[in-house]
Amino acid sequence: MSSSPVTTHPPVHTTPIPREIIEEIETFEDEVDRLQSGDTPADIFKPFRLQYGIYGQRQPDVQMVRIKIPFGGLTANQLRQIADIADTFATGVGHVTTRQDIQLHFVPLRHVGTIMRKLAEVGLTTREACANTVRNVTACALAGVCPGEVFDVTPYAKTVAYHLLRNPLNQTLPRKFKIAFSGCKHDCALTPIHDVGLLASRNAKGEPGFKMIVGGGLGSTPRLAKVLREFVPMEELIPAIEAMLKVFDNLGNRKNRSKARMKFVVDKLGFEEFSRRWEETYEAMLQSGATKLGLKLAVYPDDPPLIMPTKSGNGSTAQGNGNSQPHVSSPQGNPLSQEAFNHWCTTNVISQRQPGFKTAAVRLRSGDLTSDQLLVLADLVERYANGNIRTTINQNMMVRWIPEFRLRDFYDELLAHGMGEPGAEGVSDIVACPGTDTCGLGITSSKGLARALAEVFPPGKIQEDLEGVNV
Repeated sequence: MSSSPVTTHPPVHTTPIPREIIEEIETFEDEVDRLQSGDTPADIFKPFRLQYGIYGQRQPDVQMVRIKIPFGGLTANQLRQIADIADTFATGVGHVTTRQDIQLHFVPLRHVGTIMRKLAEVGLTTREACANTVRNVTACALAGVCPGEVFDVTPYAKTVAYHLLRNPLNQTLPRKFKIAFSGCKHDCALTPIHDVGLLASRNAKGEPGFKMIVGGGLGSTPRLAKVLREFVPMEELIPAIEAMLKVFDNLGNRKNRSKARMKFVVDKLGFEEFSRRWEETYEAMLQSGATKLGLKLAVYPDDPPLIMPTKSGNGSTAQGNGNSQPHVSSPQGNPLSQEAFNHWCTTNVISQRQPGFKTAAVRLRSGDLTSDQLLVLADLVERYANGNIRTTINQNMMVRWIPEFRLRDFYDELLAHGMGEPGAEGVSDIVACPGTDTCGLGITSSKGLARALAEVFPPGKIQEDLEGVNV
């Protein structure tokens, strides 16, 4: 009797954890001990726990762990570590969120410190993914490869995210604060619904900077952000955001949680007065010693690897460096297989601004994927792309830098692992939070409703009048 071969994956490469991060995790574990011994009341522990990115669930004695992923960027190595954590300490499932984070559910509190260590070993954290802080800084998942972008916003999103992480300005805000970056007019990051939105632009001299919009948000009282500055030079990006945090910290409502977001500060003051307060704060910062220093960017290497000639999955030889045509011949001459691939290309594949390369969206139902699928994606992005992946605000994954001639082989492997579904980022690809499945604040089964709505649409096929619509 033959048995299926066991798939082996590369080991996770870890680095030493900085001493200050170890101390931070030990502080969390000490507080957990005090909670469990009865020395710290649960209502005192709750805000402390949230500051560390750990939520309670509606189920007793388990937690949701939210992994903070600036701009949605992950390496294959980080994917493997998350898969291992999900398998060992959670349910073996990761949930991609609308802020490009990944959540793990049903985690016993006693394991959270160990999870934090494992994340820190690969450069990840849960810190400030919850609570009244600056939440994960999001960015368009096509940043760097988008044909229409003004410039790649990735390094700026990462720089802002890490500048604000653990920053004293960011620890006790009146309410959560959300920042997003977009690189082109399509604004895939949806900057108008953020507290601060930054859109790549250039001034009359051709110098790069950002259009800064503020005061957006959704919820029961949605607001669209308004233009604070048409152009913020690069060297002013960090001070401009810090001044906004100061205004919010000073003027935000700390008594009524439902009126505490920054959009309500704008409503109360009026936009003209709000803008004046920001300008006043910004100028005071400069006079007190804050200077417009050149922006030191956090590096995020995202160049493609050298693509060597390779043998394609059906025996034909593909030559070149990514500039060849897509490999489109159908395995075993199956016309249905070819039709499915062509349809997937239509809905899930985007041509990059770099000739010869494609970006493929991996559709995840309600943002969920198993630890096995995380491991498969890690392997695929190393074999077919550049070893990196992006989560999207529509709860999917983007694999960039796939040479055209390898696209069919990539698709076939996705399909074999249940990830080759068409219709990514379209109206049938419905966004859903966990809802009453796990959330203590949930009032309905969001995922259940999403599954029911998805059945209305044929797989990946929508009417023309629904193009560009999302649910």
